[in-house]
Amino acid sequence: MLFPGHLLKKCWFLSGPTAAGKTAVALKLAQRLNTEIISMDSMAVYRGMDIGTAKPTATERAAVPHHLLDVVDPYYDYSVAEYTADVTAAAGDIIRRGRVPLFVGGTGLYLRSLLRGVFEGPPADWALRRRWLQTAAEHGAEWLHRHLAAVDPVAARRLHPNDQRRVIRALEVHALTGR
Repeated sequence: MLFPGHLLKKCWFLSGPTAAGKTAVALKLAQRLNTEIISMDSMAVYRGMDIGTAKPTATERAAVPHHLLDVVDPYYDYSVAEYTADVTAAAGDIIRRGRVPLFVGGTGLYLRSLLRGVFEGPPADWALRRRWLQTAAEHGAEWLHRHLAAVDPVAARRLHPNDQRRVIRALEVHALTGR
């Protein structure tokens, strides 16, 4: 899934590490540029995860509309594909109301998903992933990577054996699609 280019050209982005002062800068920018803030923080989407996420306060949220905060419960596995779809809807709505989306946060994966798109493979199969995780625990990361090299040598060359999450995703895609 790719964030639509026509929307992308109408957005502002403010990204950086945790505790760099993004929220304070974003609030000032929002007031000057007629923007609404869309969170680009992978932990701020979770309800109740207020401590450690540096979510904007109630006062800050009241000063400028914020989007994609407290979207799902903490036990839910919220994917980057879901984030991109939710962002597309929020940004489109903001623009239709004559305002400008200002993306604020430090989650590089979310930023890359907006700028470069998301792999449009099959949805996650959590049972299959758990089996691959168990196999990795029993046989090790190198074994898992060798198995990937046997079914998808191109992906195996691109991925480090210790990048277990991506190795398992590649194996999952292969198991679900045969390619």
